[in-house]
Amino acid sequence: AGNAANDKGGGMWNYGGSPTLTNLIFNANSAQEGGGMYNDNNSNPALTNVTFNNNQTNTSYRDGGGMYNNNSSPTLTSVTFSNNQTANGGDGGGMYNYTSSPTLTNVFFNANSADTGGGMSNDSGSNSVLSNVTFTANHANNFGGGMYNYLSNPTLTDVTFNNNTVTLNNGGGLHNNQSNTTLTNVTFSGNTVSNSGGGMSNE
Repeated sequence: AGNAANDKGGGMWNYGGSPTLTNLIFNANSAQEGGGMYNDNNSNPALTNVTFNNNQTNTSYRDGGGMYNNNSSPTLTSVTFSNNQTANGGDGGGMYNYTSSPTLTNVFFNANSADTGGGMSNDSGSNSVLSNVTFTANHANNFGGGMYNYLSNPTLTDVTFNNNTVTLNNGGGLHNNQSNTTLTNVTFSGNTVSNSGGGMSNE
């Protein structure tokens, strides 16, 4: 807890490595990107029963308060992202994916915040696969209180967006920008925006 990095991965940085992590807590860590964890260069760690809590980026317009994945596709099972945030202008309060396609099962995003993608942001070919995932009370300033997708095609099965919010623009639960998201058994409840698409918006 309370670790800090001047560049990437306040709690952990993986570069081409794929560790197996079980029963860990990443709490109150900070970095420019990937406050809790940064996975880079085909790092595909397996996380089970891991919690990311109160991690943050410490530089404006940097991404991934809890976790940043760059060309990496970790596997997450029974993982919680809670109260993680990005500094002003950053994306992906809980998780930010760039050309990365993680697999998430039984994952909970709660009260994370960012400029876009309060819970999760998928960018530039990040085709994440989500099963039994809940986004609750996450917040974005601009787009996608729960999730924001840009040029990405994630698959969502048995996913819930509940009480997520956006201050300025669109997509209280989910915002898709030039993205073809596949949704099966997805619930939108109590999400709010100041503009359009309380549950979901597509552009």
